Amino acid sequence: MESADQEILRKNLVALSTDLNPKDVYDALIAGGVLSFQDTERIGTKGTQRDKARELINVLLRKGPNAFGVFMDALQ
Repeated sequence: MESADQEILRKNLVALSTDLNPKDVYDALIAGGVLSFQDTERIGTKGTQRDKARELINVLLRKGPNAFGVFMDALQ
């Protein structure tokens, strides 16, 4: 992921971790080649929805250059 995109996610971490239900974007992220089923299983092991959203962002930060665009499309 590009550093500018990483910074956008970091600046919006509070809002994303509060408002985002990772399950709502899993299908689009898997279809877009950003997440694997193993990623979603690991995210699902976190306790609260907020923890799951934070873990999703952490995983996205380590993904390739297309991850941010696919994530933004998934949020639409």
